[in-house]
Amino acid sequence: MIARTAWLLALLLLAEWPGQSAAQSGTAKKNDRWPAFSPDSRAIAFERSQGKSMDIYVIGVDGTGLRRLTREAPGVLAMSPAWFPDGRHILYTTTVPASDYPSGSFFTIPSGGGEARALGPAGARAHSISPDGTSILFLTKSWAIARFDIATASVTVLDIPGSGTWDTEGAWSHDGAEIAFGCNFSPNDRVSRSDICVMRADGSNRHIVARRADAGEWPAWSPDGTRLAFQADCEGFSQGSIVVADLADGTANDISRATGYALNETPAWSPDGRWIAFQVKARDGYRIGVMHPNGSGFRLLT
Repeated sequence: MIARTAWLLALLLLAEWPGQSAAQSGTAKKNDRWPAFSPDSRAIAFERSQGKSMDIYVIGVDGTGLRRLTREAPGVLAMSPAWFPDGRHILYTTTVPASDYPSGSFFTIPSGGGEARALGPAGARAHSISPDGTSILFLTKSWAIARFDIATASVTVLDIPGSGTWDTEGAWSHDGAEIAFGCNFSPNDRVSRSDICVMRADGSNRHIVARRADAGEWPAWSPDGTRLAFQADCEGFSQGSIVVADLADGTANDISRATGYALNETPAWSPDGRWIAFQVKARDGYRIGVMHPNGSGFRLLT
């Protein structure tokens, strides 16, 4: 599963696309993944792998103003960006291609550029920062969702997956009251599937809000908290859709049919509610695109 094995796939993404070498194309292939909206909805942070590096970039939602934030040493991968609520800093994680789990720490870097600062803990990957900016959700090596308190550096495991199952990346609701996450994935099943769950911020009242026959994960809340966007993968994760589910009536709609790409993943909902950003797998690598929550207005940014 893409979100689940991203630290392993990172190494694969550094390789050339089949059928064309770097010498033939004139440059190393680029792969852009894991978009994250700024609090003002005007910019998107994402990770870009090219050659033997992976760094954090920022681009405007209109596709202009591309800039590179991090410059990691060769072989060090900066991944999984997330914005702090004040918009002044971006969180990311580092790892190395040989690691089967993020081997570095949380880092924060000014969104306008500057020196990065380590936050810890080592060996964790973040996806969501609490609305008050004090805590970070991350996924543990045992596939449980945990909270890292920035001020005290303490870790609290919020939820233990069911026996023989994994949970995946969690996302705080905009009021901080609830957490959505992928749940009930069994790594031993012949056909991969998982659901979307929601629990209270303290880890209580875990329940399924979208039961899936495919593999649902990577949820993103709408600003008003009434809907969730998530990715739904099938066919061995070679095909994936962006689905928007209504939490009140349970309806779920694939909004990515018009993109023209078979694999659409890692949605991020803009705070102003106008856009959902996500990654698509194009012939020349992964790219970041945006569309409206009703499935209209799709365009590539990178």
